[in-house]
Amino acid sequence: MMGRDGRRRGLLSRLRYPFLAGLLAVDLAAIILLSVFNYRVFYVESRSSYEENFISYERNVTYMAFNNIENQLASYLRIPDLYFASVPQNDAMLRPQREDIIGAPEDVKALTDLLFTIRGTYSYLYSMDIYYENTGTAITGFENIHEVDDIAELYGILPWMSFMQDDVQACLLPLGRNSYPTAEPVITYIRRIPYQAWGDIYVALHILPSVISAFINEDAIHSFCLTDNAGRLIYGENPDIGSVLSIVEDAMEAKADIAGEERIIFSYVFPDTGLRYTYLINYSLFGQLGFDQDRQLMILFIASIVLNILVLSGLTYLNYVIYRRHIHSFSEKAGLPVSGEGIDASLSSMAAQIMNLHHTAESAKELRLINIVRSIVLSKDGGNSYPQIYERFAGRYVRCCIIESEGREGDLMANMLNEQFKNENADGNVSVLCTFISPKNVVVLIVVDAELHMLDAATEKAVALSGELNVDISRLVPAEGNGFRESFLSAQEVARYRFLYQSRILSYDQLGIAGRRNSGNHVKFIEQLEKDLNSRQPDMLSSHLSLFLDELRDGGYNIQYCISAISDIAVAIYGYMLRSQLDTWIVFGYDIREYAKQAESLDSFRAWIHQVIDTVYRSIKLRDESIDSDIKQQIEIIISNEIENDISLSMIADKLCMKPYELSRMFSKIMGKNYIDYIKDRKLMKAVEFLRDGMAVQDIAKRLGYRSSQYFIRIFKENYGTTPYQYKKTVLDTEES
Repeated sequence: MMGRDGRRRGLLSRLRYPFLAGLLAVDLAAIILLSVFNYRVFYVESRSSYEENFISYERNVTYMAFNNIENQLASYLRIPDLYFASVPQNDAMLRPQREDIIGAPEDVKALTDLLFTIRGTYSYLYSMDIYYENTGTAITGFENIHEVDDIAELYGILPWMSFMQDDVQACLLPLGRNSYPTAEPVITYIRRIPYQAWGDIYVALHILPSVISAFINEDAIHSFCLTDNAGRLIYGENPDIGSVLSIVEDAMEAKADIAGEERIIFSYVFPDTGLRYTYLINYSLFGQLGFDQDRQLMILFIASIVLNILVLSGLTYLNYVIYRRHIHSFSEKAGLPVSGEGIDASLSSMAAQIMNLHHTAESAKELRLINIVRSIVLSKDGGNSYPQIYERFAGRYVRCCIIESEGREGDLMANMLNEQFKNENADGNVSVLCTFISPKNVVVLIVVDAELHMLDAATEKAVALSGELNVDISRLVPAEGNGFRESFLSAQEVARYRFLYQSRILSYDQLGIAGRRNSGNHVKFIEQLEKDLNSRQPDMLSSHLSLFLDELRDGGYNIQYCISAISDIAVAIYGYMLRSQLDTWIVFGYDIREYAKQAESLDSFRAWIHQVIDTVYRSIKLRDESIDSDIKQQIEIIISNEIENDISLSMIADKLCMKPYELSRMFSKIMGKNYIDYIKDRKLMKAVEFLRDGMAVQDIAKRLGYRSSQYFIRIFKENYGTTPYQYKKTVLDTEES
């Protein structure tokens, strides 16, 4: 008996050590696999991710700086448009072009006050020069006024004038001491402002380079260059900017070897100014930072290996102890009854684990299928996933419904719909799967074989389950090929028509999208709109606009045409504002062309465009009243000064820098009567003053330019009902007494 027990213990001893060696081998293999995994995670992937994050960060910061600099420079380039436009508030700036203001302190003060206002408004504006060609007046700085006699003196005072050739309207001079009176390097922007009545005005803005350096980092690693549309370097110290631009061309980002150093190049051209912004980063910066990062990653990698060894060593010992405790049970089942030791054959535990995994996999199939369908409808390349879902969606036709969940939990709603269809479709005549593509959009895909009536029934069921939510229904699409995505895109096309229609349920067939027209008569309407705008008939314009918008909604046009048409309406009104010298940003605070593209519906656009037209007409009326008041005051002054001379309409028009026919057309409107009657009344009023002063009738007639005293007496009697002698005797003598 003892011999038999000894043999069994020997067998157990022989089994134990190979098992321990195998367990150690398995753990060692696990350590190796974990080490490879950690190396991949901590070193390869982390370093690649670090590099991507580094470039992404530099890209985002760089383009943010580009936008900031562009906004600053664009505001300075708009100074001539703002302050030299022919509007009343710019009168002080334009007066030196109309007349010589030297010797007129009030005009000089008004001009310098406006210049200092500009200086206080623009923080980077170092200096500003102006040359008025009509009067030969030059202004340097913000307060120095010169009277220029010849071209040599002009170039001496304003050396930047040598850059303005006859065919040059505006130019940007590179950073440097290139123009008087700057004492430090500046960027100079020169602009020629033509005025047909007066000649040209030349403006030079001297902008401090801090307008750029304040927004972007420049050091030994980073360098920035600003070039114009001809590739000329405006700002920066890169002598080889031409080779850099040839590398970039139309791209916004590139890597290149320049002067033996690898560089990252970010470049962008802003269409408003035509300036190209180029930022070069020495790639050695990433190498320097990457060295420190690599060291940290290697420390983490080594630490992970040590931790894995410790953890797996502990697990090895623990497994050995557990297996030894269960060897008795194993030995009894194997017919080798021993005490205290055994090998762990925990098949029950393993079976439980396998069952749990099986249940988990079964429950995940539905979620995996939903994710596959979502990737198909959202991705152009999702067709590769079709073989994985054909077993579930074995059908010939598919229809897609998009339910707008109004910000609800889209995934919860999709799960609810899936359960509902699963419970009501036990026979499997139709395949339905619901997924969400965003928190507020749920997609219902319905697939049938040949029984199309089942497709309609399932569609009606989806609409019923949606409650009061909007539903967009696609056309019927063959399921083969990329049918799922085509059906989804068809439903999205239907959703776009909510711009025109507010119905809760919209379908491809109901809208007749395939037969809708992509062209119409909106060009004729735009022409009529421009005529209505020019004639300033708001009632007629409103009527035509309402008729056209109704035509867009009810005329069977496709959505692209409708959106293009309303965009053209906004563009036409924008053009009318330009012709009327109105700035959309000043009147509305935004660009109406861009705002029109954001309209949520045709009804909201209708209400908004009527408000825009009313506002434009009010702005024009206020501006015209201001201009008329100013012109009236100037006409009264001119006539008062010239009352004793021969006053002609052409003379008044010349002094107002207007054309005679323009003045004649607006004279009655501004002054209340026509030109001839107004001059006659003013001369007779002056004659009454001379009568009060005791002047003889013959002298009055001669002084006021009448061809004879008899003619003067006749005109006076027609106006006052009595002769000058009687008027003086009866009216004036009575007033004196």
